[in-house]
Amino acid sequence: MNTTPETRRTIVEVDGLGTYVTSLTIAEYTDNQHASIMRLIREHQDDIEIFGKVGFEIRPRLEGQHGGGDTRYAQLNEPQATLLITYLRNNEQVRTFKKELVKAFYEMAQQLTNQRSLMTEDDIVAQALQITSARVQALENKVAQDAPKVDYVDTFVADEDLITFRTLASDLKIGESELRGILLDRRWIYKQESSRWSETKQRKEPIYRYSSMADKKIYFHAVLAHDAPRFKGEVMHTLKITPEGAIAVTRLITQLRRAADAFKDVERAAV
Repeated sequence: MNTTPETRRTIVEVDGLGTYVTSLTIAEYTDNQHASIMRLIREHQDDIEIFGKVGFEIRPRLEGQHGGGDTRYAQLNEPQATLLITYLRNNEQVRTFKKELVKAFYEMAQQLTNQRSLMTEDDIVAQALQITSARVQALENKVAQDAPKVDYVDTFVADEDLITFRTLASDLKIGESELRGILLDRRWIYKQESSRWSETKQRKEPIYRYSSMADKKIYFHAVLAHDAPRFKGEVMHTLKITPEGAIAVTRLITQLRRAADAFKDVERAAV
């Protein structure tokens, strides 16, 4: 293998979270089946994730490739990829690729450093916002693809399968009100306000009812409360999260946190 800087730039990729190499690229340059590389990653995932959580993505299968469906692949940072290569058969091709991979990561890091040194403060903020928006949009698109392709009907859902906002917020180590605020901002849910008389306080108190947006109904379920006072003439309900919704919300919060970390990295790099 005799690569040039231009070729090496196709080995290592970059997104808002940093530089990485895909399992597809490793398979190609080490002359291994991609399935074998993915199996190796799964077998040694605990060791590899010492250097950070492995990211898995879906890539549409290219026309002309054998087999149907999309391709699931891994994204590995430099130490993760270096460790993975040590598990491969140590032949000349693997040793050469390891050297080229180290060069590719180094050259990409230098390129990014040079780019950031020329950026103004406004450029940095704009780039961070663009990264955040792109990552969140990509997440939402993938969640939409993963969601069951069914028309929503107000079906019977076992209450024990549902999750409260408080429980999920606690699991995600985030405040319940902050979680609701994020979902309101992302237009996954909306809030209605009314009021009712409080005998204990002898005054009207505001009450709120949360509902899901039409395109997110599969993620939430309204549990009717027939014994509660009516809300604007309608039966009051408590909005809970379905198992599919818990997965989608967890992905959203994770991506927002990663985007926020990327924003901080960009800021630090500019100092």
